[in-house]
Amino acid sequence: MEKLLACGLAALLVLMTSLAAGAAEDRNVLRLGLQSDKFTQMNAFVLPWGNGAVFGMTHIPLATFKPDLGISPCLAESWETSPDGKSIKFHLVKNATWHDGKPVTADDVAFSFEYWKKIEKSDARGNWYGSYLDHAKAIDGSTVELVFNESVAAVTLASQIPITYIVPEHIWKDVKKPKEYNGTDALVGCGPFIFEKFDSDAQIAYLKANPDYFAGKPTVDAIEWRYFRSLDTLLLALKKGEIDAKADYYQPVSGIYAADLVKADDVDLVIVPDIGVPLHLVFGFKQYPTNTTAFRQAVSYAIDYQALKEMIAAGYGEIPGIGYSSPALPGFDSDLPKLEYNATKAKDLLNQSGFIDRDGDGLREAPGGGKLRMPITPDTKPQYVRAAEVISQNLQDVGLDVYVESLSSDALRKKLWTDRDYFMAVRYSTPYANLAGDTAAEYYVNLPGMYGTSTDPKVLEIVNEAIRSKDMDELSENRRAIQQYVAEEQPIIALIWGDAIYPVRTDRWEGWTPMYGYGPVNYWSWFSLKPVGE
Repeated sequence: MEKLLACGLAALLVLMTSLAAGAAEDRNVLRLGLQSDKFTQMNAFVLPWGNGAVFGMTHIPLATFKPDLGISPCLAESWETSPDGKSIKFHLVKNATWHDGKPVTADDVAFSFEYWKKIEKSDARGNWYGSYLDHAKAIDGSTVELVFNESVAAVTLASQIPITYIVPEHIWKDVKKPKEYNGTDALVGCGPFIFEKFDSDAQIAYLKANPDYFAGKPTVDAIEWRYFRSLDTLLLALKKGEIDAKADYYQPVSGIYAADLVKADDVDLVIVPDIGVPLHLVFGFKQYPTNTTAFRQAVSYAIDYQALKEMIAAGYGEIPGIGYSSPALPGFDSDLPKLEYNATKAKDLLNQSGFIDRDGDGLREAPGGGKLRMPITPDTKPQYVRAAEVISQNLQDVGLDVYVESLSSDALRKKLWTDRDYFMAVRYSTPYANLAGDTAAEYYVNLPGMYGTSTDPKVLEIVNEAIRSKDMDELSENRRAIQQYVAEEQPIIALIWGDAIYPVRTDRWEGWTPMYGYGPVNYWSWFSLKPVGE
């Protein structure tokens, strides 16, 4: 009897130990939600993995963004920029290895940048390196030099390097079409997390901490990254405690969602300064009348920015300035005035430009007398469609025949990127785009790889000067010149400025490291997070 009792107690102890270990293991699993990009391929060059440099999960860059979007060492421990701004020499950390155990070398880094040059031009990184990188070369086993055909080193370091992750040459050297590669090693990187498996039915990717990561093992043991069909279902899962945070590339929640989330138990809002612009109106320059300055200025006065702030952002944020760029951007021009809602001025400008209601139907005809009917084309997400509806009504109120054109994702991409035949589009700009030398000009200037259509020589000259800035002081001056151009010509209008809002659960994890614009899910949080109470 005593032996049976002893055996029973021993078995119970084993069971309790096993359960405790399982609970501890589960306690150290971070559950993240994804909504913007569905998992399709387990491939470093396919979204959402293609945003990996910002998240710093499986893949990392040479230098990464600091929480304030300055630049910090990562795979490179140091670097020097040449005085003429045409090259950067990087010195790699000495103990980095790929997830398959092979060492990371300067040859891998040089190969990666040459490989990025060949990536299709619709990728911002591929476009940048294809345009400006002359060559990358390994100087020795731990030193690599990037050589540019123009003086773009400063801007490359400030904006491109932190989003350009390094890939292993031994896996990708024979892959001609990277976005079509389906090998089991397509997610082998040298980052702090190792891809384990993907559950296609549940749409969950499983990652584990890299015990051999050169900067030390993350404090998070494992990540479960789950895709949701809609933002509503993702946020419901967050409120129910099924996930701990939202991990989408630059997708802060709008103020309307934030107003509801603050009421939920164990949910906190992480609010960070935003160098991006969460909502903007960009004009097409291929057709009349959006290619005329007076018409764009009239549209600017016709928009009720306060109404947009209340309806789209639930009061969060502020009315933007006329120069577009966020106040958080280094080089922000604080002397430029705020945008003004003034329907009388809008009507006066339209009258002076010859847009008159000649037939008495309440809608203005073009100066030549022809009918004038224009679409506003929003991004597919609800907040952009709603903003387009508000703007459409504002423009109808001053006599313009405007309607909202809602398109599928594929049709939208074709219209904006391929055909570039839009009149007005409602979208957003990311912190990365605004940190680049062109300060979001890629959204309205006819530059490769984006949907801008302006060919004004004046702005092209300013943008090229910005891209060739020798240092951050010169870049800031050029950014101010771009803002002043925008204030005069209004090729793009920021509709809302505001801090970026990201919800997180507070009952399982603490110690998030918020990053400007991008929020709490980032490289630095992998080493600062810890289970609550530990």
